[in-house]
Amino acid sequence: MRKIFFITLLVLLTAQLFAAPLKTVEAEDIVRMSKSFNGKTVVVFWAPWCPHCMREMRMLRNSPEFIKKNNIQIIGITKPADERYAESTIKEEKFPFKFFTGSIALHKELMKIDAVPFTKVYNSKGEVSDEEYGSQTLEDIEVMLN
Repeated sequence: MRKIFFITLLVLLTAQLFAAPLKTVEAEDIVRMSKSFNGKTVVVFWAPWCPHCMREMRMLRNSPEFIKKNNIQIIGITKPADERYAESTIKEEKFPFKFFTGSIALHKELMKIDAVPFTKVYNSKGEVSDEEYGSQTLEDIEVMLN
């Protein structure tokens, strides 16, 4: 039994070492991605250790009809310190969104306070149309979109 445990642990740790790292983005990259999408972009600043972040990301993952109906793309941004844990969480949870590591400058520039989750909505011109701290519901996001 101990041997199986240690082999499983070794496999998991090895997979973590060879996971593809998330690309690091700056504020202008988010604007560019928003402009290249013919709809609105919902950016969620999240952390894999944050239960409120995970609740929001799972809710979005489980709501493809909401995403399609509202013509939105979802982008998840995490901090460099959380990157490895985020990579494994994204795979485990099978999140279908675009994920990136935000540079420290991006977090300082876009967040008024350093707290997650933080959700921003961009229009197709790359302009922020709304932003809210705390875990959002689908109804909250729908209000943010309008």
